Amino acid sequence: MIVSLLTVVFGLTIHEAVGTGLAAMVFVTMSGTVSHYREGNTSIRAGITVGIAGVVGAIIGANTGQLIPEDTLRILSGLALWFLAFLVWLRARMVTRIVAAHDPSQPVHTTRQMTKLGILGLAGGIASAIFGVGMTPFIQLGMLSILKFPLVRAVGSTMLALIFISASGSLALAGHGDVSLVHLTGVTIGTVAGTYAGAKFTRRAPVQLLRAAIALLPFIAGSLLIFTG
Repeated sequence: MIVSLLTVVFGLTIHEAVGTGLAAMVFVTMSGTVSHYREGNTSIRAGITVGIAGVVGAIIGANTGQLIPEDTLRILSGLALWFLAFLVWLRARMVTRIVAAHDPSQPVHTTRQMTKLGILGLAGGIASAIFGVGMTPFIQLGMLSILKFPLVRAVGSTMLALIFISASGSLALAGHGDVSLVHLTGVTIGTVAGTYAGAKFTRRAPVQLLRAAIALLPFIAGSLLIFTG
């Protein structure tokens, strides 16, 4: 929602909103990674592999995004959010099937798997830096499919990868003048407070409501970008 709100409500250009949103994501992913690491939910090797490839992708994406006209990028970012909404919906239906198919006797982190993870990170980094959308469900689905991780391990490993992607992407965009420090400060404070409050309410919310909300939110955010230009 951050990119949409910064654009529609606060009047930032889509390029500034993308850079500011990515910069804010650094703090969220860092805190999330620490929490997941303490719980033993993080594969360091998988997270770093995707993250390093994501750094290359984020730098490519940040520079490529500068070539896309403002109105076009806004619509493309909205469509990317719709695609992520679909991925969230797909993940909720695939996770049980993927984990059930896992064969514990099969090795994890083979050369072939690591190559696929590198491609996953490269694609996720490019998309994140161009469209300013968190590629969390895309990377999680990739880890679930490639490594057959349990969902919590895919979530924790994805958090680690996103530190690299969001940090490198936001730094590259800052070099183009596309990070608003004033809005970054506000977004960071609001996100930290909202995350803390949201964690408290999550336990009380019906599961079906949560599943619907996590798919609807990116769809609504994409609609705002596409139809309020």
